[in-house]
Amino acid sequence: MDRELSKEFVKKKRIRLYFRIAVVFVAVAIISFLILNTVQPKVSLQNVLVSIADRGAVENSFTTSGIIQPYYQELLTASISSEILEICHAPGDIVKPGDTIFIPDMEALLSEKVNIEHEIALKQNRINKSSEELQRQRMQLRSGLKMDSIRIENLKTSLTKEEYLFSVGGGSQQKVDKANIEFQLASINRENQLEEFESFKKLQKLDLESMELELQLKIQEKEKINKQIEKAYIQPKINGVITSILIEPGQHVSQGQALAHVADASRFKIEGSISTRYADKIYLGQEAQILVNDSLLQGQVTAISPSVTDGSINYTVHLNNSSHPILRVKLQVEVRLILSVIPNTIRITNGDYYYGAGNTDIFVKNGNELEKRTVKLGGANFNYVEVISGIAEGEIVVISNVFIQKYQRYNLIKCKD
Repeated sequence: MDRELSKEFVKKKRIRLYFRIAVVFVAVAIISFLILNTVQPKVSLQNVLVSIADRGAVENSFTTSGIIQPYYQELLTASISSEILEICHAPGDIVKPGDTIFIPDMEALLSEKVNIEHEIALKQNRINKSSEELQRQRMQLRSGLKMDSIRIENLKTSLTKEEYLFSVGGGSQQKVDKANIEFQLASINRENQLEEFESFKKLQKLDLESMELELQLKIQEKEKINKQIEKAYIQPKINGVITSILIEPGQHVSQGQALAHVADASRFKIEGSISTRYADKIYLGQEAQILVNDSLLQGQVTAISPSVTDGSINYTVHLNNSSHPILRVKLQVEVRLILSVIPNTIRITNGDYYYGAGNTDIFVKNGNELEKRTVKLGGANFNYVEVISGIAEGEIVVISNVFIQKYQRYNLIKCKD
């Protein structure tokens, strides 16, 4: 009959079993590690993104974000206080000068125009009537003056006759004095009539000038209302696209109230922003490169905001070709502001492997192998990265970050073209 094993014996046997399993596991792990590190993987460069190092210029730059905006945007405002009866266009519509966008209620304005036209007609009639009356009175005064002149000539002749008769003894001094008095009185009366006539003409002239001035003021009021009526049908001054409508039909608006925005659809600019920590790296006139899809556009920084908004500084880039067909309003783009130009330097194509200036591990083709090197990179633009050290001109470099990360534990990789 079998004896029952002691607990101590079973425990020792179990420990020996666990130890053997652990030794086997460690041995397998060591062997696997040695195999993985001694056996080189083999890749085909036909499926790997590579760049041939060459020599040329690299614009040292830093990247910011920007948004395409219209070069010019017109704000349409109400020229009169009224109710908006109809809105003839919607956001996105293309408009040109002369296109009516809003139709306001102009009943009060048209009524005022009619009243002013009536006042102008009445004042014109009054002026015409006063002019005719003045002409009539002038003719009467002229006729009276002519009659007085004839009478004075007759009195003067009578005076001369009495003086002659008195000198030859055929008359009397009394008759001479009487004729002289009548002549003097008639002359004085004529002078008074002349003065009254001149005073009358001046007063009539002042009256006419006053009425004509009132007429001109009313005509100016009419012209002002005509301009208000013309402007009341809100129309843009540029060819563009409506970007926003700020009111609703039936809404009452005040004079000067904003109604809509119309953007120039033919020219564009870039509105960008950068962190305040880069405030010393941006300046007016700075060259800029803008990547719009696959197109690279050039421009210059023309405005920098003096204030800070949410920790950022806003700036404006004017494009050398502001009418490029690829430009679209509100499209977000990548902007590189050029800090300096590095001439005649080793460079490789820019890619997702580049995270900024400094040391980085990268694979370089050496014969039929890819050799992992630590290279020092400098500045970059959209196309190229400056190589400070570690890569020679003409060498083939892997520029795929996916490949570098996948094989980062290897120092050497066999390759074939």
